[in-house]
Amino acid sequence: MNDTNRPQHFNEERSKAIEQLLTKVAREGTPENRHFQDTKGKRILLSGVAVALAVSGAAAVLQMPVTDKSSIACFARAELRGNQFPGTTAVLGEGTRVGEPSTRRNPIPIEDALALCRDLWAQHAFDPASPNGMAHPSLYDRSFSYPVPNPLTVCVLNDGRAAVIPGDEDVCASLGLALKAD
Repeated sequence: MNDTNRPQHFNEERSKAIEQLLTKVAREGTPENRHFQDTKGKRILLSGVAVALAVSGAAAVLQMPVTDKSSIACFARAELRGNQFPGTTAVLGEGTRVGEPSTRRNPIPIEDALALCRDLWAQHAFDPASPNGMAHPSLYDRSFSYPVPNPLTVCVLNDGRAAVIPGDEDVCASLGLALKAD
């Protein structure tokens, strides 16, 4: 049923006012723009988290898929400062991808980040007490018998790469990262 006596929600005057407000928000230096930059996302994020907690009755855990499998960040300890972390970035050689010219070299995609970083731990490649997280090369264990931290958790960096970090699933959120979605 269509009620033609109802007032229009959007008329020319209202549309013009909305357009002016959006123009002020988009223009840098205006009070509206500064207010938007200071508050954008905060209210929505807090509301979303509150709803998620209320509905689920548990802590919210952000999960994301790994979208870049060209390399993996293997952490020696749970520490992240910008793009810097104690540990190393692992790459599985280079190869060509199907459909690309043979002259274009690309890293081989890494499908099992956890296994690769466990292997590095088992070789004693990491030293959590070292500033850069790496053990001295003379300490490397080629027998793969060095103890591996348990648990190791796969998180997702902001650039979409996997990051394997010592600690349980809470370690991802503590570093501002998402937990890897299966």
